Amino acid sequence: TFRDETGTLTIRWFNSPFVTRSVSPATTYLVRGQLDSFSGRLQIVNPQLTKLRLENPSLPIDEIQPIYTPLGTLKSGHLRNLIKSALDHLSPDPLPLAIQNRYSLLDFATTIRSIHFPSSKSDLENAIHRLAFDELFALQKEALKNRELAQVPTLPLSLNQPELADFIASLPFTPTAAQSRVIQEITADLSQPLAMHRLLSGEVGSGKTLVAAYSALLTHYSSRRTLLMAPTQILAEQLFANFSSLLGSRCTLSLLTSVSKGDVDADIVIGTHALLKQISNFHNIGLVIIDEQHRFGVDQRLLLTKLNPAPHFLMMTATPIPRTLAMTVFSHLSLSRLDELPQNRLPVKTYHVTEDKRVAAYDWIRQEVLTHQNQAFVVVPLIDQAEDDETSATQSLKKLEKDLSARFPDLVVDIMHGRMKGSEKTAHLQAFRDGHTQILVATSMIEVGLDIPEANIMVIENADRFGLATLHQLRGRVGRGGKQGHCLLFAHQPSEKALARLAYFVREKDGAKLAEFDLASRGPGELYGTTQHGFFSLRFASIYDQALLRQTAEAVKMLSI
Repeated sequence: TFRDETGTLTIRWFNSPFVTRSVSPATTYLVRGQLDSFSGRLQIVNPQLTKLRLENPSLPIDEIQPIYTPLGTLKSGHLRNLIKSALDHLSPDPLPLAIQNRYSLLDFATTIRSIHFPSSKSDLENAIHRLAFDELFALQKEALKNRELAQVPTLPLSLNQPELADFIASLPFTPTAAQSRVIQEITADLSQPLAMHRLLSGEVGSGKTLVAAYSALLTHYSSRRTLLMAPTQILAEQLFANFSSLLGSRCTLSLLTSVSKGDVDADIVIGTHALLKQISNFHNIGLVIIDEQHRFGVDQRLLLTKLNPAPHFLMMTATPIPRTLAMTVFSHLSLSRLDELPQNRLPVKTYHVTEDKRVAAYDWIRQEVLTHQNQAFVVVPLIDQAEDDETSATQSLKKLEKDLSARFPDLVVDIMHGRMKGSEKTAHLQAFRDGHTQILVATSMIEVGLDIPEANIMVIENADRFGLATLHQLRGRVGRGGKQGHCLLFAHQPSEKALARLAYFVREKDGAKLAEFDLASRGPGELYGTTQHGFFSLRFASIYDQALLRQTAEAVKMLSI
């Protein structure tokens, strides 16, 4: 038991007798770990301890101490020492001094030292700002290269209107006005002798798959073939199933992933990055469709050097694209927006459920599943703890699965996480899709693209740890089959700021407004995570930071003068 003027704290170690023997009574320690409660008392399990200096107990170290996630057998302390040594061997600053001075940026060496070992909060904020600038600067340079792709000659596609009209007439639903408008925009592009470079931006569930399928069918009727790249095996399999359902026997389809060796001569080939490894085997490609989370500029240049004549390109994203982003990073692309949902999509009802209502919420979930044959996702954030056990995130999922199985003994609870093999994920997801599983516990890996029509309940644990963009993506996974969708947010002792963000999320359904609010509500020293922006893997920057977008676009122009 540890005690100070604020109260007492129970510390527990498991399978670590050497640690308990090393703790001295009547000594002051700095305790780091995840605070929890057990039998009404605060506790931390397997914490890190630092003995404080006797002459000044408030200063255990000379600077803020970084805590690193263990990397294999390398523990946090060892990594800290290695990084400290590496700081003496940094590369020269890649950013010209003129740009550093113009935008009041830290130099590269100071930035890297301050991001790892900041002496103050302001040092950390300045370092994060420099790295955010670097990330958007790199995107702007990429955009400059991509503009060279905008005027590439190719063969125009011929438009066979009767067969395409028959396809639309055969659909069991009527396309939205937005889908019809976007289809016309794409059709006009495909008939030109210059390669199309179009970005299709649409809210979750707005019907991007139908637009993509129509574009691929048009390409087929023009005697050309289509490649469709998805970010994961699960999404590639889902797109293959959806295209097969939509297009029927009108053309041949194949699935090509690391575990599925499809026919490279099919009219439409759907796959992951494995498609790029087969690029020399593809012929007569008229259209390439690239789904979320690809470095599409790199992929395009690779494909353009391998495919002749140049194909048309259609990129799809659920990421809201604000005007500043469209004018800078995406200035080489034509932009189409799907700005309405199908008529059968009811707005998802969202609730922030306090802990005292958890039992009642669980009772409601059981009733929904048993009475209305609904299914539920339960999502937890990836746990980035500096513990010796690097499998803590997976263990937390398994513990939650066990707890939910005990709470719902009459329901089938399953689990899916990123450490599973692709075939395992597919099997677990298929069991959920087929209705053999009623509750699926997973990390936010499910946020992009999954379509389970009977999944109408989304439970998000520790919702205050997610960005609003990710919460919006998760919410969009339910209510896709015409039934009412429900999103339940749980947050354990959220801060006032987190409560305000969750309250805004509960009442706001527009993805662009959520993204802008997320940026405005986070401080300069707060990070955004790597999954926030679809196409981009940004750790420090936000694509909604209009001022920084303008500065980096201006800086790239300075370089090119």
